Order: sequence, then C-alpha cells, then structure tokens
Amino acid sequence: MIVTAVIVTYGDRFCFLEKVIFSLIEENVDKIVVVLNGILKSSKDKIFLLQKNYPEIHLLDLGINTGSAGGFYNGIKKAIKLQTDFIWLLDDDNKPEKEALHNLLKNTSDIAFNHQKDALLSFRKDRPLYLSAKNNNNGSLMLKEQNAALGFSVFSSKTSFSNYNKKGLKVAPYGGLFFHKDLIDKIGLPDQSYFLYGDDFDFSIRISKNNGKILLVEESEITDIEKSFHLKEKKWYQTRFHLTDNYLLIEYSVKNGIVFELSHIVKLKLNYIINLFLYSLIVSFLLLLSLELKKTKAFLKGVFRGYAKANKS
Repeated sequence: MIVTAVIVTYGDRFCFLEKVIFSLIEENVDKIVVVLNGILKSSKDKIFLLQKNYPEIHLLDLGINTGSAGGFYNGIKKAIKLQTDFIWLLDDDNKPEKEALHNLLKNTSDIAFNHQKDALLSFRKDRPLYLSAKNNNNGSLMLKEQNAALGFSVFSSKTSFSNYNKKGLKVAPYGGLFFHKDLIDKIGLPDQSYFLYGDDFDFSIRISKNNGKILLVEESEITDIEKSFHLKEKKWYQTRFHLTDNYLLIEYSVKNGIVFELSHIVKLKLNYIINLFLYSLIVSFLLLLSLELKKTKAFLKGVFRGYAKANKS
C-alpha cells in the first residue's frame, strides 16, 4: 500500500514544516506532497534544498496563496497523479508521533472500514471535542445545535442527521484526515470558493452525507506545534475574534461558517436568522467595547458576505 502525505504550507513556516516532514520520513511515508501556497523566498529556498536530499518529497508551487481550500484541492489532485493508495492530509504544523501511520493502516484492514466511503482521523490532543464525540457516540458534537448561528442559539434544539450515517464523526479538520484515493470519486475535491476556513468541514461532511463514516483513531497521535487562534484562552468578555489580529481570518471564518451552516445544517431558517442577528449584536458590542473597530468591520463584513453567498447558492 502506497501512502502519500499532503501538506499545505504558506508564508514563512519552514520551522514547523521541517519537523513535520522529518516525522513523516521516520514514519516511512512513501511520498510527501508539499504544496507551496504563497510562501516567502527564504522558506522556499530551504524547502528546495531539503527536497534534494529526500526524493520522497514532491513540491507543488502554486505561486500565490490560494487558501487552505485551494491548497488541499491541488495537493490531493497531485497525490492521485503520483499514483497512491491512501492520502494523509496534514497542516504544516501537524507533527505525527511514533506509530501514527502504522496505527492508521491497521484500522484500514478492519472489516468495518469501507475504502470507497469511509475515512480515518488521527487524534490531536488539543482537539478533545472529537474524542468526546467518539466516546459519547455523538458524531454531531462539533456542529452545535441545528439552527445555531456560528454556535449561538436562543432556541432549544438538537442537531439532527437522520439522513446521514449515524456511526463515526460527522465532520473533521484536514489535519489528520486519512482516506483511500477512491473516496474522492464519491465526494469530490475541496470547494475552492471557501478559500479559507470552513472548507475542511464542507469537504468532510460529504463523507457522512454519502453514507460514509469518519472514525477517530486515538492511537494515531498528532501534535499541533502551533496553537490555533480559537483554542487560545480568553477572558470572560472576549470572543474568539479578540484573540487574532488577522482580519481576513475573522471575515472568512464568519462568512464560511454561515455558508456551511445554511448549506448543511439549518432546518428552520427564521430561527437561524434570529440567532445570527442576536449573535452579531453581541459580538459587535463586545468588540467595540474593546475598541476593536477593524475587527468589528471584518466580523460584520463576514456576516453580510456569508448570508448573501448562502442565499445565492
């Protein structure tokens, strides 16, 4: 069985990427596709130098930053062209621990695993919600309530996926997702229109929608070298948007969150609109209270763009 890891990197992140690549080499991954998604020349030079010493590394230079959606879209296509059996998606700071790949491959031999429909997910310790979802047999735990807007709801309801496979997780991040190349024939490639943020959930929920399942493999462990902005500790009056100065990330996380929810989750649109309106008021107030004018603008721009795009689809 040939396994190809697909890593998307950008900017100046060679210090993270190098550790991930060496971990993959130690895990005996057959091929490593590194997507250069608008990286700085200093990092590019180091990556090209590394490739000279390790022929299993295959570089795909996109020239510009196409977002995570474009990066993984092109990376998966490249992996399939290289002739592979399994594809392992990783962020450039997802460092696989010892035996991570071996424990994934063990699970592909399980009779319950269908190569054409299912996927596996490596375990990341800083994402305990996925483990809770598995242990509580509640694969929808990451999706909050059915008509909640960006996780906020004043109504009492439960997420319902009666038409989806009830086993396994309903969604997963790119980082750690492991699947057979034939799965792409079933669910397609990532949607590049998402550009940044939420594209991983849109991609992975198609597995559930096509009667497949995403199984968390605790023995396949990945360490996040860099902590995500929404996982950082915050004070009681702060939202997750207080914790980053990346205005584009704020805008796209809101925009794509709304597009994803309206495309895949929402059943009662009026309830959703009420939730979105109230949540927007609360977040805007808290951001303005902290004199975060640019963040408020980015947040509201995301709300308007997301709702407009979802209604055009």
